[in-house]
Amino acid sequence: MWVKLALKLFSRELRRGELNIILAAIALAVLTVFSLSSVTERIRLNIEQKSADFIAADRRLSSNHEFDPTLLEMAEQQGISTAQQMFFDSMLFANDELVLGSIKAVTEQYPLRGQMKLKDTLDAVPYELRAAPAQGEAWLSESLFYTLQLQVGDMVEIGAGHFKVSKVLVAEPDAPFFSLAGDKRVLINYQDIALTQAVQPGSRVFYRLLFSASEQQLTEYYQWLKPRLKENQNWQGIKDRQSPLGENLARSERFLLLAGLFGIMLAAVAMAVSAKRYCERQYDPVAMMKTLGGSRATIRNIFVLHLGLVTSVAVAVGLLCGYVLQDIGVSYLAKLMGAELPVSGVKPWLLAVSIGAVCALMFSLKPLLDLFDIPPLRVLRRNLGDTLALSRIHLALSISTIFALMWLFSGDIKTTGILFAATALVIAVLFLVARVIFKVSRQLGLSPGSSWSLAIATLQKRANANAVQLISFALAIKLMLFLVVLKNDLISDWQMSVPADAPNAFFININEPAVAAIGEEFKRANIKHEAFYPVFLGRVNALNGELFARRASLQEGEEVDSEAREGIGRELNLTWQADLPEGNEILEGQWFADSEELEVSVSKDAAERLELKLGDTLSFLVGTQTIDAKVSSIRKVNWDSLKPNFVMIFSPNLAGQFPVTYFTAAHLTEQDIPTISRLMQQHPTISMIDIKSRLEQAQSMIDQVSLAISFVLAIVLVSGALVLISQVQASLAERMQEMVILRTLGAKGRLIKLATLYEFLMLGGIAGMVAALVSDITLFVLQRQLFQLEGTFHPYVWLLGPAVGAMFVASIGYLLVARTMRQNTQNLLRSLA
Repeated sequence: MWVKLALKLFSRELRRGELNIILAAIALAVLTVFSLSSVTERIRLNIEQKSADFIAADRRLSSNHEFDPTLLEMAEQQGISTAQQMFFDSMLFANDELVLGSIKAVTEQYPLRGQMKLKDTLDAVPYELRAAPAQGEAWLSESLFYTLQLQVGDMVEIGAGHFKVSKVLVAEPDAPFFSLAGDKRVLINYQDIALTQAVQPGSRVFYRLLFSASEQQLTEYYQWLKPRLKENQNWQGIKDRQSPLGENLARSERFLLLAGLFGIMLAAVAMAVSAKRYCERQYDPVAMMKTLGGSRATIRNIFVLHLGLVTSVAVAVGLLCGYVLQDIGVSYLAKLMGAELPVSGVKPWLLAVSIGAVCALMFSLKPLLDLFDIPPLRVLRRNLGDTLALSRIHLALSISTIFALMWLFSGDIKTTGILFAATALVIAVLFLVARVIFKVSRQLGLSPGSSWSLAIATLQKRANANAVQLISFALAIKLMLFLVVLKNDLISDWQMSVPADAPNAFFININEPAVAAIGEEFKRANIKHEAFYPVFLGRVNALNGELFARRASLQEGEEVDSEAREGIGRELNLTWQADLPEGNEILEGQWFADSEELEVSVSKDAAERLELKLGDTLSFLVGTQTIDAKVSSIRKVNWDSLKPNFVMIFSPNLAGQFPVTYFTAAHLTEQDIPTISRLMQQHPTISMIDIKSRLEQAQSMIDQVSLAISFVLAIVLVSGALVLISQVQASLAERMQEMVILRTLGAKGRLIKLATLYEFLMLGGIAGMVAALVSDITLFVLQRQLFQLEGTFHPYVWLLGPAVGAMFVASIGYLLVARTMRQNTQNLLRSLA
């Protein structure tokens, strides 16, 4: 019986528009979450896929010895694409010239991600191709052509094998960001390894397996692989790369995460406001039902069914609109990026539906309970039940739900905590400001016929409701300011962290006699370059005699052994210096003194990771020799500058104990290419590493994140407007009553219009002022804690916040009540009845 009644009431309220507010709020929450999570997820996947190109796979497994064949067999059984690599050094001989080259043998499937950059002749235009050398062929880097005086089509001896030089190897997707191996690089087919006869028992050989598959397949494979890994085998993804590229990937994910959280917060605010307003509008119908004999259980069942129906309809509408919106947004972003964005999967769908359902339940629970407690006497005394309108329980429940939803979306308690604390600060400050302003305004003594007096009186009359409105307005404005600063300042700071004149090429394997000649050549060609640094390889092996733990995989979220001390897990480029390098700053200790004891200066990041303190003794493994050095200073290093920087720098008394080569860095332009080509021919032993493609990849990430935040900003502007609309509509009936009374007392239309405009201007200005203050403080914290940038304040936000807040709230608020103000008193009375 009650079901039939509930459906009839539901149909009537749909026609009357009673359910429009809550339906629109739930749909807004679902639309916002789906569109934002879908777009940000697709951009994140695109960034990860492009980043995976730089390791030529989704994952790779490295080893110093040959792999067990079962590793490949299991991967093939699970449908994972694989490729094999082997690295070794061998002598190359041609035209009576002999040189040591770095050989990489690959199978036909290489590369699994990314493309090779090749040239058909030395003077040809480079092109990209996903391919590997055929058997009997070799692809050589450009410097080897100069050293061996080769042309494409010539033959070259690699070890004992004869190979046809078929391509000029310009770049490989998985070439190291910086390596002492330089560009004396050779690519051959994996089946030709035996032909070279260079790999013999005891040879120094490095093996690598490449994998490409879905994240689920790779995760399942790693679970099988993990207990079978040897101590000297490393499982890696792009997040494991110790390079600016890996850091940029992590930073881009943080930006996208923030953007998604903003949408969650705004949708939740809209839902909380709308659910409360809907239940308030049902007070009179519920009182009437109870008067006519309706039981509490019947009323509860009716409105719970209404909530279920409206939630279902709203979720469907939100998903449909969100899909259309994200499709339009993704098409636009893909066009700007010049790339097809990958499909996001089911995560945005599940997230949107679950958050829509949770919002509907949690934000409606307390208002519904209040609704069921409305006394029947309300039909005679209309003020009964009004004390339920502002509930601390509802406020606490709403805040807890928003925190839970943010945490569910982000999975990051630190980021969620910072943004949630900022929101709580906004609420606390606004309640304090509202009470002070409303209290002080009573003592202003403005003239009775003034529009300002009427506006202030209206603010005083609805003090509690205005405090809630201020919070909603301020949150919407705060999110807008957040995104504006993210896009205009933080993205720019990230972009500018790599200066325009930063080095884009490294010159390595420079013998000491060639240092002066190369320096003179750079000076003559007016090429800006850094100092020449001596370099050798070494591994940090122990601290105060305690060995470090085996390296763990960051890609899989693996943690190191808690019982062992965490180390760096890779060989470092080491040097010694008499003077502190430019751009480095001593934080603790002092630079090297004239001491016979070997000392080492450590970067701040490494010192924190290794838990070092001044006076500790570090042990290094250099080749087969172990050396000990005392930590004498800790330095701050700007790695984003791309200038030659070192994790560890030894005191100059180490000079002469190990063979070294020198390296430097330079900023090259297109005009410098002839000079560099001539330099490579004159000094065939040196190698050049061109990192322009890496810098372009980092810039591509920045551009994609900037576009994503622009899209989110557009969504937030629309969502903020809808939140504002729902707040103003919540007070529309009360405004109509006031208007009837004022007109009855003889107030002119101009006075009422100006008073309404001034009221919204004050609400928007106050909300914008608080939002700007809290936003800038929160952004300062986020810069330092989340993005590892120097924290700065943004004074323009303090002016932008109140101005935008006042204009935004006043324009939308006034437009919403303008139609009501144009109605005559008779129509207003009829609408109220």
